[in-house]
Amino acid sequence: MFQFFKDTNKISRYFISPGVSEQPDGKFQSAVSLKSGQGSVTQDTVYTFSKLFETAQEAFDHAKHEGMQLALLK
Repeated sequence: MFQFFKDTNKISRYFISPGVSEQPDGKFQSAVSLKSGQGSVTQDTVYTFSKLFETAQEAFDHAKHEGMQLALLK
């Protein structure tokens, strides 16, 4: 299960929240949530990445970077 970290980064109309999940082998997988809108019109899209990382910080940094790139493309 991913633990998402509320992030203050906002690109365009998206709030970016990186996520990290520790795998059974001790490595870490990353994901990112891109959230937009408010109230009943909130949209939250989660992207998971297949690359595994040695540390949670590396996974977090990767998710944050990819989230910023995705937000810029939308």
